Amino acid sequence: MIFLLACTAPEPGPEGPGACELASEAVGDTVCVEEMSSALSWTALSEPVEVTNQVRSIKYLVPVDESQPVPTAFVNTQRYALHYDFLREAFPEDYGLLQWDDYVAMIIDPARRAYFGGNVTEYDVDGVTRYGFIVWDDPADETTAPTYDEVRFAWQSLQTHFGLGELAFVPSSPAQEDNLLDWDPAFTVFDDSEITYEAYNPGTAYGTVRFISLEELEAASDAGSFGWQDIVVLDAAPSDLARVVSGIVTGSRQAALSHLNVRASSRGSPNCFMAEPWTKLAAWEGELVRFSCEAQGYSVAAASEADAEAWWTEFRPDPVDIAAPDLDWTDPLGLLDVPTQSAAERDTAYLRFGAKSANLATLYQRIDSDYQLDGLVIPFADYDHFIKENTWSVGGDTLSFADTLALWHEDPEFLADAAVRSERLASLHAAMLAADVPTLPSIEAAIGEVFPATTMVRVRSSSNAEDGLAFSGAGLYDSASACLADASSGGDSACDNHKDARPLADAVRTVWASLWNAGAWEERAWYGVDQSRVAMALLVNTQSEDEEANIVAFTGNALADDTRWLVESQAGDLDVVSADPGVTPERVLLSMDGGEVAEIDRVADSSEVEEVLSDAQLEAVGALLFDVDSVMPYDGEPATGTFMWDTEQKVLADGRLIIKQVRPYQRE
Repeated sequence: MIFLLACTAPEPGPEGPGACELASEAVGDTVCVEEMSSALSWTALSEPVEVTNQVRSIKYLVPVDESQPVPTAFVNTQRYALHYDFLREAFPEDYGLLQWDDYVAMIIDPARRAYFGGNVTEYDVDGVTRYGFIVWDDPADETTAPTYDEVRFAWQSLQTHFGLGELAFVPSSPAQEDNLLDWDPAFTVFDDSEITYEAYNPGTAYGTVRFISLEELEAASDAGSFGWQDIVVLDAAPSDLARVVSGIVTGSRQAALSHLNVRASSRGSPNCFMAEPWTKLAAWEGELVRFSCEAQGYSVAAASEADAEAWWTEFRPDPVDIAAPDLDWTDPLGLLDVPTQSAAERDTAYLRFGAKSANLATLYQRIDSDYQLDGLVIPFADYDHFIKENTWSVGGDTLSFADTLALWHEDPEFLADAAVRSERLASLHAAMLAADVPTLPSIEAAIGEVFPATTMVRVRSSSNAEDGLAFSGAGLYDSASACLADASSGGDSACDNHKDARPLADAVRTVWASLWNAGAWEERAWYGVDQSRVAMALLVNTQSEDEEANIVAFTGNALADDTRWLVESQAGDLDVVSADPGVTPERVLLSMDGGEVAEIDRVADSSEVEEVLSDAQLEAVGALLFDVDSVMPYDGEPATGTFMWDTEQKVLADGRLIIKQVRPYQRE
C-alpha cells in the first residue's frame, strides 16, 4: 500500500456538545464517543475485521452543519452493525422512527445529506499501523460522489477528534477514484491497487453464477432476474443489495462494515472482492456451482442440483404454510354478507375469498358503517376458470395457463434459474393480460348489483398468500380501476371523462396476472410458500377520488419498542408506503387513554405539505384504531413478537374517514 503524503494538517475544532455521553447514559451502554484518543477506547468500540491488511474498523458520522442533533461521532460498532440502528436507538427523539430509505438519503443523497458517513479503519502496512477513512456514496450514481471540499470537510472534522494518528482518505467507488485525478489533496490518500482479493464474509454457497454490471443491477433486481439461488458477480461493489442472493463477488473493494457486507453476513452469504472477476470466472458464467471464498483464496466447482437444493433449504427461513383455496365456491358476496361470526366461518371466508377480503369483511361487520366503503368479493373459482380455460403456445405446444404453471413447477431449470424464471414469467404475464375472462358476465353482474355502471371501482388483490402474520406479501400484487360502462379501451371513461377508459376485463386480468410477477414468485419462494396452492380472489371497492389524505396506521408502534400508536399520512393520493424518492410522510405517535387520544406527538413532517392531518382528524384515526383493536378477532398463529393491527385508511374528498384494509402485524 502506498501513502501519498499530506501537505497540511487540520485546525483544531470545538469540543462536542456531549450528545454521545447523554445518549450513552440513556441507553445504559456506550453508544458513541466524540473523541477517539486512546487505544483502549479504540479496541473497546471498533470491530475486528482481519481482512487482508485491515485490522479493526469503526463507523463514524460527521454532521454537515451544526443544526444536526448528532455531533462528529465514533459509533460503538460492536453494538451497532449499521448507522441506521445506532441513530434509531441512541437518538430516539430525533431518529426513533427513521426509515431505511430516509436514512440512506441523509447519508448519500447530496440534496438531502445531513451527515457524511463511513468507516475509520486500522491498517497494518508492512508492520506499521496506519488509519484510513472512507466516505460513503452510491457507486452506481456518480453524482453522489463527495466533492474534494466535502472530503476535506469530513477529514478535518474526523482528524480533529481522532488522536490515534494521521487519517488518510480511502476512495471507495470508481467515481471517487476518478475524482482524485483532478485533486491536489491536503490529506493523505491510500493507494491499494496492489490488492487483488479480499474475503469479507468467508464461507461456502451454492448457486448459478450471474454476471451483472453495476449499471444494470437495479433493473435486474426489479425484474427478478437473479435471486437467492445465484452467486452474483458484479463489476463494482454497490452501496447495498436488497435482494437476497447466495453469494456475492465484486470487482472493487468493499469496506468490511459496508451495508453490503453487513447484509451478506446477516444472511450467511459468502462475500468477497476479486480483481477482474468476469475474466477469472468467465468459464463458470451461467453454471450451477459450489463457491467458496476464504481468507486465503476462493474456489469454484461444478455442483449437483441435489447438493444445491439441500444448501438452499438450510439457507432459507422456515417455510410458510398456506391453505389450498376452495375452488368449488362460485358465488360473489357483499362484504357484509360473508359469514364471519365464528373462527370456522372466518377460515372458510379466507379459503373462498382470500385474506384481504376475509379480513375486511370481518372488520366491516363489527364497526360503524360510516367508516366503510361499499364492496364485494369475487371468489378464487373465477381465477381458476381463467387459468384453466385460457391456452397459449409454449415451446410449440398448446397449454393452458394452469398446465403451464404445473409443468414449470416441476421443471428443474425453472426452479433453479432465476433468469429463466424471470423471462418465462414475464411472457406468461403478458399472455394473461391479453387473455379472455371466461366468467366476466357473472363478475359484471355481481358488481352491477352493488355499483351503478358509471361508478369507478377499484379491483384489488385478495390472494391466499398475503396479509398474514408470517407472510404479509405487501406490495407484491397489483390493483386496478374499472368502469362497468367502459366496453373497450381507448377514449374517455364513461365513469370519469378526465381519465382513459378502464374496462372491467382489463382490471381483472391485471390483478390476476400480478400473482405471477417475477418479484412475487421470488418472495413466495424465499419464504417456502407452496406455489401450486397460490390463487387470486378479488376485492372490489368504491374507487376513492380526490381524497384529502392517505393513511397507514397501527394499533402499536411498528418502528420501535413503544406503546404509542403510529400514524403515517400523506396529502392527497400520494402513496405512503411506496412513495417516490424524496417524498416522505407525516409521522405521528398517539398516546391512547382507553378509546381516546390523550396526546399527539408529531415526530416528522410531510415533505409535501405543512400538515396532512389536523389534531381532530388524528383523534378520529385513534378512535377508529381503538375500534379495530377492540372488535377484530385474530385466529392465526401466535405472534413471536409484539402483535398489532396494520390498517390503511383514507380521508375522502368530503372529509369522511374510511378504512380500506386491515391485516395482522408483528414487531420482532
